[in-house]
Amino acid sequence: MHASDASTEATREATPAALAAELLDLWRVILKGSTRDLYKLLAEIDLSMTQLKLLHVLVECETEISVKELAEAMSMSLPNASRTVDGLLQRGLVERREDEHDRRIKRVGATEKTRVLVDRVDTARLQGLECWAADLSPVQRRRLLDALSDLPKERSQ
Repeated sequence: MHASDASTEATREATPAALAAELLDLWRVILKGSTRDLYKLLAEIDLSMTQLKLLHVLVECETEISVKELAEAMSMSLPNASRTVDGLLQRGLVERREDEHDRRIKRVGATEKTRVLVDRVDTARLQGLECWAADLSPVQRRRLLDALSDLPKERSQ
């Protein structure tokens, strides 16, 4: 980094847009060199990104949720969510049952197979991030770790 770069960095306002642009640049660098194994795994399990996102949502839920709630959580139409659930049900990745109070409502949840699968995907992501972090200097890793540990872990609603 040049001296003029350092002064520009020090005087640049930390707006949400400026931070978002830096995070996007970082995201691209991380993805560029750390996702080969993740993409290989995704090809192996043959799931669309929508299906994978749906499985992540279900694994994160503490209880079964209705297909309607799932559709809302994923910002997708109810028919699309229902079709996606049907496909995952055929593969044994979700369980579906009628609600005990209202038989018109279908509740869905993750299977153990899904939990294992999502853990494999998360492990591949983590390994890619570890490879990227290994290229940082110890000082860079410490500074980044300190900055990240100060951030909220959940997005406020």
